[in-house]
Amino acid sequence: MAGLGWEDWTAAKVDPNHLPADWGWKVTRPSGRGFEDDPVDYAACLRDGRSIPLEETPGVPLRRRKQPWHRAAPHASGADYLPFTSEVPFGLWIITLAPNDDEERSGRTWGQRIWFRVPAWWALGPQGRTAAALLARLQNLTWDEVLTLRRSYNRAWPADSEDPAWYDAQDLATTTHRATLKNALIKHTETTLTRAARSHGKRIRDFSDEQKAVCFAAAALAIEDLSPHLTHRLLGPLRLALGDVHTYPVPSWADSL
Repeated sequence: MAGLGWEDWTAAKVDPNHLPADWGWKVTRPSGRGFEDDPVDYAACLRDGRSIPLEETPGVPLRRRKQPWHRAAPHASGADYLPFTSEVPFGLWIITLAPNDDEERSGRTWGQRIWFRVPAWWALGPQGRTAAALLARLQNLTWDEVLTLRRSYNRAWPADSEDPAWYDAQDLATTTHRATLKNALIKHTETTLTRAARSHGKRIRDFSDEQKAVCFAAAALAIEDLSPHLTHRLLGPLRLALGDVHTYPVPSWADSL
């Protein structure tokens, strides 16, 4: 399935926004290896057709229960997007839970079956490619650009004429079930901005103008398809400092299969 594209979801009768209850997402490093305490090579498991045992703690198989999502963390049917992962870049895989060929006194154990890799930007919502481009741009900010973000926020949102767009976006995200996505994108941008500043020996204060500028952009990308006008207002500080986010190059990890 190396050529998998968005249209192939329709052909497979699988909507990425409404996965069947027993299907889910798996986030890994771009190489296909798990993060931190997860040493599994998911790319190799797919290649070899191997199932991956689920464990609650090392050496203790995950027992049968109604939603054994502990390590796989897929979404149930009707949920929209991946939970937040602090690691960027990342890889994205489609999995199901499969019973192992055993039957113990306490019940059957389970494993993860890796079906195929999908573009990582799907984890970032309908504007995922643009969101990935924003994160890649923030990763490489100079300190002068951070300061420009600080100044541009004041220019776009002067204290004596504050635009209620931020609150409007919060309300829209809540009423359209985009709050989880919005919060994840905001967390991504906050984390990426903090890391960029740290690379220059600096730190970002919570609720600083530069932090608000990138968080407004993240909120904008969560609801752009729902309200282009509101999105344009929210992107004002970023646009003044770093230009149009829609022109940023999309990083290769976001499209990689």
